[in-house]
Amino acid sequence: MNAMTRLTLASAMAALVVACSSQGTIADLESESIEETAALDFKNLDHDDVRGEYEQLIDLVDDEYLKEQIERRIAGVNMAQGDDKISKPGTAPEAGYYRRAIASYVDILEKYPNSPDNAEVLYQLAKAYDMEGQPKNARKMLERLVDRHPYYERISEAYFRLGDIYFSSDLYNKAEKAYRKVTLKDGGNLILNSHYMLAWSLYKQGSYDKALDHYAYVLNDLMDAIEGGRKLNNVERPLVDDTLHSMSLALVNLGGAAAIEDIDRLDGKKHVSKVYSRLAEFYLEKSRYNDSAMTYRSYIERFEFDSRNPEFHTKLIAAYDKGAFPKMVLKEKAEYITAYGPESEFLKRYPAQKEAIYKNVRGYYVKLAQFHHSQAQEAQKTFAKSKESHLKELADKSFDKATQYYGNFVAVFPQDKKVPEMLYQKADAHFEYGEFDQAAKDYYQVAYRHKGYKKSSEAAYASIIAYRKHIDGLELAEADVKTLDKWRAGSVDAMLRFAQVYPNDKRAVAVLSNAAQYLFELKAYDRAIEVANGLLENKKRSGRDIQREAYGILAHSYFQLGQYQLAQNNYYAKRQLLKPQQAEYAEVSKQLAAAIYKRAEAMQKGDAENDVKPDLNAAVKTYLSIKKLAPNTDIRVVAQYDAVSILLQQEKWKSAISELKQLIKSYPKHELAVQFPRKLAFAYEQDSQNLKAAVAYLDLYKNDKDAEIRREAKFIAAGLYRKENQLDKAILHYRDYAHEFEKPFDERMEARYQLADLYEKTDDRRRHLYWLRRVIQGDKTAGSERTDRSRYLGAWASTKYGDYFAWEFNRRSLRDPLQETLARKNQYLKDATTRYEQATEYGILEFVTQASYKMAELYNGFSQELNSAPLPSSLSAEEKQGYRNILAQQAAPFRELAKGLYENNITLSWEGHFNQWIAKSFEAMKEVDPQRFAKSEAVAEYGDEIR
Repeated sequence: MNAMTRLTLASAMAALVVACSSQGTIADLESESIEETAALDFKNLDHDDVRGEYEQLIDLVDDEYLKEQIERRIAGVNMAQGDDKISKPGTAPEAGYYRRAIASYVDILEKYPNSPDNAEVLYQLAKAYDMEGQPKNARKMLERLVDRHPYYERISEAYFRLGDIYFSSDLYNKAEKAYRKVTLKDGGNLILNSHYMLAWSLYKQGSYDKALDHYAYVLNDLMDAIEGGRKLNNVERPLVDDTLHSMSLALVNLGGAAAIEDIDRLDGKKHVSKVYSRLAEFYLEKSRYNDSAMTYRSYIERFEFDSRNPEFHTKLIAAYDKGAFPKMVLKEKAEYITAYGPESEFLKRYPAQKEAIYKNVRGYYVKLAQFHHSQAQEAQKTFAKSKESHLKELADKSFDKATQYYGNFVAVFPQDKKVPEMLYQKADAHFEYGEFDQAAKDYYQVAYRHKGYKKSSEAAYASIIAYRKHIDGLELAEADVKTLDKWRAGSVDAMLRFAQVYPNDKRAVAVLSNAAQYLFELKAYDRAIEVANGLLENKKRSGRDIQREAYGILAHSYFQLGQYQLAQNNYYAKRQLLKPQQAEYAEVSKQLAAAIYKRAEAMQKGDAENDVKPDLNAAVKTYLSIKKLAPNTDIRVVAQYDAVSILLQQEKWKSAISELKQLIKSYPKHELAVQFPRKLAFAYEQDSQNLKAAVAYLDLYKNDKDAEIRREAKFIAAGLYRKENQLDKAILHYRDYAHEFEKPFDERMEARYQLADLYEKTDDRRRHLYWLRRVIQGDKTAGSERTDRSRYLGAWASTKYGDYFAWEFNRRSLRDPLQETLARKNQYLKDATTRYEQATEYGILEFVTQASYKMAELYNGFSQELNSAPLPSSLSAEEKQGYRNILAQQAAPFRELAKGLYENNITLSWEGHFNQWIAKSFEAMKEVDPQRFAKSEAVAEYGDEIR
């Protein structure tokens, strides 16, 4: 080819491939200048046309170098065609799109193995293999590329893609090396993803600390960009969260938050807080609440005065709260107050956070105060019983903390609407702790500085009580007169002010008649009764209010003294002074009911010390009197129920049934309601109202919440229907029970037994046999649950099963042709004796003797049948005699078997055993062996032996 031809072809090729290949043009490879205008215009040609033009062109070229370049361009066209097919909207990738490109590139590698341009060929071939779903081949090409062309311009991309293939193939060590090459060679778009994937490769190999270093690189790059004001793109934004999540996984494997301090790349980085936060959130998502909290704690302790600490501390508390660690929640709330509260160094440094911190502190004060208050009450209560010193110390400490937190709330939030409540509870705590002087002051402040508070009148009254308590303490301590006078004056002032400020309070009269009231509170009941009676002597002067209070004091005092009849009388008298619509009417009715109940209870128990015997009839009458005197009280239901219990104890079934029916109708939602239908079913059963009892038990089975009650009810109902000879219903409910309840074992066996027996009685042999099998199987598979009863039932069922085959045996006679009927009877005989033998294996005398007798009867009967079997009519007299002899020979062993079984039973009598089957065996042997057993002497000997 001359230079002119070569130049022209090169120009044509340049024009041809401008739009078809990413590999450049052949003209670019020529050292000579090429005309800008091509001889041919291929702009509107498709891939097939372009490839065709190339293929024609290659035939015109003799120069090997140009041929190679044309072949590369043909391969590029094939590759571009595959890309074009893939890129079409709605087109799903299919195998074969890149088949032609693969073939082209492989051909080039074979023809030009040492070409310096093979780096691009290997890269494109790897891509084609990858697009065709052949990762192994893609991997081979990339490995060849990086090995032979280390300076290839896209070597970083090759290593990255190779790393992806290794990673997908679980070759994490190789993936690590490939990604690391990218991190060392590439400073462009792949660097971030390479570090990310390098981290994952290390993670997969268990190198969590090294993985964290590369995760940190990625996180730093992204967060530095954000902190520098750059907006992340759509790819980078999710990578932040993915990286934090991945770091959490690695940190969990390294033991948690402590490992964060070992990540050198995060030193001095603000966004290290995100690592702690995301790890804590990860633990929380996995319900590892303590680990979540401790992660926040690690950050707080590492960065003592960091501005994020209050936020992290609240999340720490939330984690403990969600994980149900109440003690830790309270502990951390206390630490929060100390660390960030009103007197903290933190708040001095960050005054702008005061509002947010105070919002938390406010709630924490309340929770901590209430917790310590409750803890103090419980410790104090338990100490009163046990007198253990540590409980006293706990109560003292808790009361002190409770009053401190209540006081802090009042001091820090003086204008808060909750102040009266906190001050009231503070007073309660002081009062319960025995600090009556401070309690009196706090109650007084609530009563007269916060009059709008709902408990202001309660506080006023409590201040009076606190004064009295404190005065009592001073008197006991023999305080000086001046001190006593001061507190007594305060007490009088409190009482007078109460009557003045709260004149409509129901206790105003009681305050004015404080002598009686205080005496009662001091448990001086006799003196309180005396004073109250004095108030009632002049009813005109005292008025109805004082009368009511006086009757109340009398009733309460008598109640405390155990004089319940007098208490009942005075409660009733007080109620007579009230209208039914008054709220106090209901309360007095409750107290009246309580007094009546106590009377009835005393009648029921009696008094052994004073020789007073229980009077159950009087107790029932008194219990039931509450229905009339206080019908709408809660005690009424309890009393009526207790009356029922006594009636059941006395076996007064009909009276009990009447009361129970009334309770069921009137109080279906009472806490005792669950017992009403149970007792009713029992009462019906005991009263022999079996059908009503069965219906009641079935109602329990359907509605009772206790699974065991439902089970028992179903079983009892079935038995009741059987008692009433309603066998179909008995079968229905026993069958349902047997299918529904596997436990307990004994009842399951009983249900199967009942079904087997009932189906026998109803002549349903198929189901009778089915349930016999179930009884036998149940005992055999019972294991450790097996009992004497289950063994008995197993023996019984085996015997019954034998009876069935015996029935089949007996109802079939021997007839001509004898061979056929004999075989059938023989099979039934075998089946029957097999079952009877199984019954004897249980070793229960009743069934051993019964089965032995029944087998003997079968053998004996079979022997007789053989001897009397019909003979073929075609035989001669001599032949018939021979036939009969043969039958007699076959019958003889069966007769001997029968004798042996009868004798086995009789032998048991010599050992001291006797039952009907042994007796029947004696009778049978009189016929089978009359010479031994039909003699009178034998009977006499038997009788002597029995004695």
